[in-house]
Amino acid sequence: MPSSSTVIHTIDDDDDEFDWDLAVKEIDGALEATAISNRPFSSNFASTSHSNHQDNRNGLGQKNEDDFESCGPSESSQGPNDVKIDPEAAKTWIFPVNFDRRDYQFSIIQTALFSNTLVALPTGLGKTFIAAVVMYNYFRWFPEGKIVFAAPSRPLVLQQVEALHKFVDIPQECTIDLTGQTNPSRRASLWKERRVFFVTPQVLEKDIHSGICFMRHLVCLVIDEAHRASGNYSYCVVARQLMACNVQVRILALTATPGSKRQAVQNVIDNLQISTLEYRNETDPDVLPYVHARKIEQITVPMGKDADEVGELLLKVICPLVNRLNAYGLLLNRDYRTVWLLLLENSLDVFF
Repeated sequence: MPSSSTVIHTIDDDDDEFDWDLAVKEIDGALEATAISNRPFSSNFASTSHSNHQDNRNGLGQKNEDDFESCGPSESSQGPNDVKIDPEAAKTWIFPVNFDRRDYQFSIIQTALFSNTLVALPTGLGKTFIAAVVMYNYFRWFPEGKIVFAAPSRPLVLQQVEALHKFVDIPQECTIDLTGQTNPSRRASLWKERRVFFVTPQVLEKDIHSGICFMRHLVCLVIDEAHRASGNYSYCVVARQLMACNVQVRILALTATPGSKRQAVQNVIDNLQISTLEYRNETDPDVLPYVHARKIEQITVPMGKDADEVGELLLKVICPLVNRLNAYGLLLNRDYRTVWLLLLENSLDVFF
């Protein structure tokens, strides 16, 4: 288990608005004056200087701005938050060393701390660990800031609650799992009292809309199942509200299935104000050693009578459409019983 010796820094009860530019200058000055080698480390964490933040990924399986358009807010458009950074804590970022280090996780975390990042990583390769470490560092850097983890289902929310307390040293009394069943007045009190929140996107949207979640206190928002961020889904609504108020919040978006079409991925990037894409698949060299071997057994299940009847009804609907596409020479497969859905969609795109 992580050490419980993490120091909680105290800050002045000052209502002055946080000046990000000034804070960055102070941190840079402190880094120049203080060598990282002189700082004591926790027995369970490795502390890393911001001045050492660099791209050491060697191009293994990443896709960045070369393939997609960055959509992060420009520095000039950002407004002040109502929370202050702790300059001493912000000299370093912390990575747990009491777990096996995976270089791809270290690299992704290093990126996600300093830019709004979409992490596309296959299931079972440690997205919850990445989220926990990013959340922990923002917990350290902003002693009065709020950190939110949002997931579309209760099991995913509870999974991250468990991961956070397993991987990093955030006191349980600082965290809360909020649900829609919690009384609104009680939720309002919890938003004031706690610092780390685990919610569904609908609860977050509702509490921001009602004003009980004060947006300008948010410093880090982690979005699980980020591929859902399209249209007016709650993730998109929340992101638009944050951007409209110029809230300086770090966004970390996680997904195992970013989308098979480039435009779908670009929509997620646009909707969540993503500036960096970190992508890995199971064949990437830095990920391959951690991919579990899978045995695939194909089982053929015969269609039942009811399923056959439904299938015949669907074929009656699709038959005229397939015949029409065939007439225009847009569909090579003329057997409407075996036409692929993807092939049909592509043919429709060409036709219309």
